[in-house]
Amino acid sequence: MFKPVDHPADQAVRQLASSGYWPARAAVCLAESKYSRVVEICNSHLPKDPDLVSGRLILARALYLAGQLESGGRQFLQVLARDPDNLVALKYLGDIAHDEGDEAGAMALYGRILEVDPHCRGLCSPLTKARKETTRTITFKGTAERAKPGKRSSKLRQIPFFTETIGDLYMAQGYPRLAAEVFRTLGERNQNPRLAEKLTKAEQSITDKDK
Repeated sequence: MFKPVDHPADQAVRQLASSGYWPARAAVCLAESKYSRVVEICNSHLPKDPDLVSGRLILARALYLAGQLESGGRQFLQVLARDPDNLVALKYLGDIAHDEGDEAGAMALYGRILEVDPHCRGLCSPLTKARKETTRTITFKGTAERAKPGKRSSKLRQIPFFTETIGDLYMAQGYPRLAAEVFRTLGERNQNPRLAEKLTKAEQSITDKDK
């Protein structure tokens, strides 16, 4: 009978685990869904090596996958404190924010991922959920777009921060007024023809929606 061969990377991790390297032992347990064992291993070693990002990331994922979102979120934040551009931590924190109904916060975190890695395959549009570990589609409440064409409104959902990526994400999700607000604000700071073109498209989309 044919037996699948482990990926070379998996074999390397198992070799490290057999040699006693604790993050590798925790990673093997995580792959086997032994979350309580992962937490046990990490909690016994991280106090001695608190800046080891790989070990803390494994602990955070185990807590998240075990349903302990608050504890997992705290660990992911500690990962970001040591590695601000850690894509895995940003992604999971975005999912946690989304699970808690903080759609603007989730959008900000997903946008940050695309700033760090514009070609990130895990966040290609459309954002769909296939498993717990896959980012889900973000939708906004209907009140988010209530504003008259060409006029800024305080009723628009608060935008977490202004980047071109956030504007693109708003457009992709069908919220041209929010996108226009982003592109307009950025254009006031930086006279970039690309931003002006995107603002024009967003305003045209607003007009089309109001017809």
